[in-house]
Amino acid sequence: MTFGDVGVRVARRLVLGDLRVQELEHSSGRVSYTILEADGSVRRLADGFLRSCGGGTDRTYAYLLVDHLRWLEFEGLAAESISLQDLKRYMGAVGAEFRGPYGRPWREGKRPYGQSALDTPQRLA
Repeated sequence: MTFGDVGVRVARRLVLGDLRVQELEHSSGRVSYTILEADGSVRRLADGFLRSCGGGTDRTYAYLLVDHLRWLEFEGLAAESISLQDLKRYMGAVGAEFRGPYGRPWREGKRPYGQSALDTPQRLA
């Protein structure tokens, strides 16, 4: 199956009802990542961000970003309108040191992120 650009192949994996990270294999041999909706369409804002990463970091950013997008959906928030307070609650919920209410858990059964993952947003700034 080809995807987006000519010469890009995607792995065929059936995933229903959720956002997911999709690996893209380019004809040049390069691998990149994007985020797909449950119906298989590209999450455009996330894809634009991931295209700007490169350098081997886009896979890490894709998985962190899909988790964040799932939290936004769980909380009923739009990426375009979240506040700094919302982001603080999110970071607290995934394990960052934060004084304040964390909200409801959406990652049940998963460990908090390690310090390296929590430092990732600081490297993006």
